[in-house]
Amino acid sequence: MQTFATLRTPQTTGLPARSGAGMLLMWLGIVTFYRIWVLPRLGITLYVDEAQYWTWAQQLDWGYFSKPPVVAWLIAASTALFGDDLVAVKLSAILLYPATAWLLFVLGRQLFDTRVGLRSAVAFSLLPFVSGLGLFVSTDAPLLFFWALAILALVRATSMDRWRDWLLLGVALGLGVMSKYTMLAFGASALLYLLLSPQRRAQLGNPRLWAAIALAAVLVMPNVLWNWSHDFPTLRHTADITHVEGINDKGGNVGEFLLAQLASLGPGFALAFLAGLVVAWQQRRDGRMQLLVCFSLPLLAIVFLQALRSEANGNWAAPAFVTATVLAVVFLSRLKTRWWIVVIALNAGLMLTVYHVRDIYRIAGKPVPASLDILKRARAWDVLARQLRPIFAAHPDAMLLTENRTLMAHLLYELRDMHLQHAAWKPQAIPQDHYQLTTPLGPEDLGRSAILVTQSGSAGVIERFSSHQTLAHVSVIAGPKLRREVDVILLEGFRGYR
Repeated sequence: MQTFATLRTPQTTGLPARSGAGMLLMWLGIVTFYRIWVLPRLGITLYVDEAQYWTWAQQLDWGYFSKPPVVAWLIAASTALFGDDLVAVKLSAILLYPATAWLLFVLGRQLFDTRVGLRSAVAFSLLPFVSGLGLFVSTDAPLLFFWALAILALVRATSMDRWRDWLLLGVALGLGVMSKYTMLAFGASALLYLLLSPQRRAQLGNPRLWAAIALAAVLVMPNVLWNWSHDFPTLRHTADITHVEGINDKGGNVGEFLLAQLASLGPGFALAFLAGLVVAWQQRRDGRMQLLVCFSLPLLAIVFLQALRSEANGNWAAPAFVTATVLAVVFLSRLKTRWWIVVIALNAGLMLTVYHVRDIYRIAGKPVPASLDILKRARAWDVLARQLRPIFAAHPDAMLLTENRTLMAHLLYELRDMHLQHAAWKPQAIPQDHYQLTTPLGPEDLGRSAILVTQSGSAGVIERFSSHQTLAHVSVIAGPKLRREVDVILLEGFRGYR
């Protein structure tokens, strides 16, 4: 059986492991506190998905309309400790990405040496993907953490066959799936990795491997039962966004997907990853290279094919960035140090530019062009809510009614102190979002009054009420060429959908 002694190469840098760990902790602490400092200065509130996850966290469950439950659990934990402000809601993501970087340090050090581990962690902490999503709470943060943890546990388990490593693998797999279903792709990568070596192939008959799989299944079972009891909304939503029943009428978006991967890694690390794949092919009998390729290339290929067939979001292959980063670092470590400095500096420069683009233009005495304001979708929802606050205060018996999750999520978060009664307009049988699933306007609301906040035509809604009165048209500036506009209509006497 392989051991870590056979997997590792001798340290050639003279950098002690303890010293490397201390330097890394200091670096990750600096980056983390910098992001916490810069976040309130970006002039944003929550994105719609973040606001929706916050509402999930108010009613903890084993599943939700579009995602498994871990993201809601994390927000519930951070807001219980620190309140519901911007940083507290996002805190789990801010902390999980540095934690994932630490796991890469451990993985890189065990497979190669301290230098590779240290550089892998620093590189991951500065990936544009991490710099961007590191400020926004999402399912990708726990997904990447548990993906990296599962890889580390798998390597240790297959080399030392200890129960604690196999059980850690099962926990990481189960919680990873409970974070995002993309974690299921880990199974295909792991199987490929095991099959590529006779020694690892023998692990398929190891009862400890199957105990790990059974443990993962036990952890995931509550979400399966939740989906069963709610007619599988999460699986249906996943099928809808991936167009599993046909080709998207708009065609594929493979070019957009490839550009997203380039932007996520940064141009330097993207090129280094491609070069690393060439090196991995040349050293294809090396178990370390097999590991890095098996947990990066297959997932990228699967999502690439999805982008060819229909369309794929840029973050769907995000777990591949974990081992892609290590493979890129392995290649760069063969070059002179200045190349490493160049690619790291490039990604650091991109991070600083995005975080401080408003400051740069403010110093220049110019407004930020709309095309460069990549955070504009998270602006001015708090301003809009302040305009609506006195309207709801004047009608305390009327419930908030919306036709889409965007308005519902933002208003419930921004007006959270008002504890608004709310309902989602749901004229169709199958729910289309979380609020239609959990709080639809239904027969029990007959005769109720509501305040409709709408960004679209309201004719189909107001005709199902006995009377209506337009209270306001609210318009706020969110940025250059961007306004938040809503109509606010008081509705009396709901008469049902038919």
